[in-house]
Order: sequence, then structure tokens, then C-alpha cells
Amino acid sequence: MRSISRLLVCLSVVCLPVTAAAQFETASVVGTIRDASGAVVADARVTLTSLDTGVSVERQSDAAGNVEFFNVRIGRYVVTVDKAGFSVAVVDDVQVTVGARRRVDVAMAVGQVSEKVEVRAAALQLQTDSSDRGQVISGEQTRALPLNGREYSQLALLSPGVRQSALNTGGLTPREGSFNVNGLRSTFNNFLIDGVDNNAYGTSNQGFSNQVMQPSP
Repeated sequence: MRSISRLLVCLSVVCLPVTAAAQFETASVVGTIRDASGAVVADARVTLTSLDTGVSVERQSDAAGNVEFFNVRIGRYVVTVDKAGFSVAVVDDVQVTVGARRRVDVAMAVGQVSEKVEVRAAALQLQTDSSDRGQVISGEQTRALPLNGREYSQLALLSPGVRQSALNTGGLTPREGSFNVNGLRSTFNNFLIDGVDNNAYGTSNQGFSNQVMQPSP
């Protein structure tokens, strides 16, 4: 179960029902297509290709040069843009993380479609397209940081707006995965293992773990 090696925490300022929380498994990729002068390029074909699965999705840029891909699974991608009269533009190694709204703006050069201009995607320092807050805890951090009782979900406390639930007394039945995000009850947290529901809905309000299974770090 490769996704256990990472703790994916998405903190949203919007209060959503538990049944809708699974949408945070995915992300969005947005961008604006422009030419060398900075003018927008409409009706360009934009292809998003997963480097992990090889699956591709195509979109057309609108009249403002904007394009958006919804429900993108986390992973590494290549963005390819082509239009008659321009060289093919390729942005390689686009990292998409859970719940993110990843912006990839592309500048196209005038030329033949047979020509190709490749750009290495830069690390995104600040996400300005969404008010959501999220954080990815890598497998390396999971192995390096100290965890009391090997409870991986304590790593969520590294994120802003997260605090340990006052109901987690650490008694005979400690509540793994019990933390409050932006003041919400811990029952609003959503735990998935490889996309499978791992929420203990029936007992999480009775002083027991918020998860059906507490996986090892």
C-alpha cells in the first residue's frame, strides 16, 4: 500500500460533509497559454499526460487562453501544448499533490509544429489560485520524525490550524487520528488508504480511534 508512506493532509476553509471529503484525493491543473509577446493563445490543444500511468487528457484553451483539468490524480505529469503556427511546447515533470490547484503557464514560440520547446517545471512556492491550505508529509519525513506510539497521523499536527483533540486523553483506548482542523470536530477528518475508506464512523465519538485501522509508519 504505497500511499501509506505519505500522509496527505488537506485543510480547507470550507466546511464539507464527511461524504464529500473524498474529492480531496484529487487536484486541479490550471494554466494560461501565451505567445512570446505575452498575448493569449486561444484554441490551443493542451494535453496532460501522467508519467506514472501514461494516461492522457486533452483540453482546448478558451478565448482568454485559459485551460483547466479537473479531478487530476496525484503524481507526475507532462503538459504538452500545440497549435498551428507555433512550436510544440512541453513542460516536463509537473508535480501534482493532493487537493492542490497547480498552475502551469506556458509560453509558445512561433515556429513549425515539428519543432519542440521543452521546459522543466519549476517548484511551486506559493499557490495563488485557491484559498485552500494543504500539506504533504513525505515518506522520508515520516521515517525521520519522532512519533509517540508510532502513530503516523500525529504528523498532521505539523500543519497550520491543526491541534490535538481535547478528547484524546491517551487512556486505555487512545484515539488515533483524533485532531481538530480549523476548529472542526475530529469526526470531520477523512482517512483513506489507497483510496479505500478507513473512517470509524460508529465509534469515533465514543472515545475510540477515528480510524478502522491504524497503519504502521
